[in-house]
Amino acid sequence: MRLKDKVAIITGGAGGIGQETCNLFTQEGAKLLIAEVDLNAAEEVAKDLSAKGFIAKAAKVDVTDFNDAKQLVSRAIELFGHVDILVNIAGGSAGTFIKTKYSLFHESTVERWQEVINLNLYGTMNCTHAVLRHMIEQKSGKIVNLSSIAGMRGVQKAAEYAAAKAGIVGFTKSVAKEVAGYGITINCVSPGVIGTKRILSLPQDVVDGWLSTIPFGRLGEPKDIANAILFLASSESNYITGENIPVTGGQTLGGKGY
Repeated sequence: MRLKDKVAIITGGAGGIGQETCNLFTQEGAKLLIAEVDLNAAEEVAKDLSAKGFIAKAAKVDVTDFNDAKQLVSRAIELFGHVDILVNIAGGSAGTFIKTKYSLFHESTVERWQEVINLNLYGTMNCTHAVLRHMIEQKSGKIVNLSSIAGMRGVQKAAEYAAAKAGIVGFTKSVAKEVAGYGITINCVSPGVIGTKRILSLPQDVVDGWLSTIPFGRLGEPKDIANAILFLASSESNYITGENIPVTGGQTLGGKGY
């Protein structure tokens, strides 16, 4: 098993990509602390995994709160004695916990910028900061951050989201330089359009528009992203740090031909 006896914190662990990552990690032997702003959602995932004989606990966290992130890491250490892996999945540009709406940038509000950037960029920074001293002391650790194709190519009506996701890539590369000497790796995964429940609930013409830009001809699946996260969290990636791995079905290649 690739993660035998490793302790992992997974933020956003009750979402589509998060749940699949939790499933893969436990199958590979990891002990999990599943963190969500909605504690009930995290507890449901933990309960399901525990019923299958895996070790999984739930915790409530608001990743936009610096002190909440610190308490999350302290809770993991209290439960398991140490932390080997942090996966920063919590984020997004819409959904239950994002109150503001998509708009063209010149029509957007500062409240929208703050909400999206706080959740995506500051959430990742807060949780990473909270775990780094511990990982430095133990001279080992794996951190995997979720960016997005939006941070690489831009996206209309979500400039603040693209900015936050691009910021995660720059943040990852910078911290990777600082902590490589301690045996810590930190990398990004940038998903393309993934067929989560929210995406599949959108109008078909919107989904078809995305499909027309994907050489593979299909939406990504949560497991496609979870597999990349698993690789970066395992010893198989020990000589990889500061990298951003797009998982997009070729969408980053642009249109057909030249």
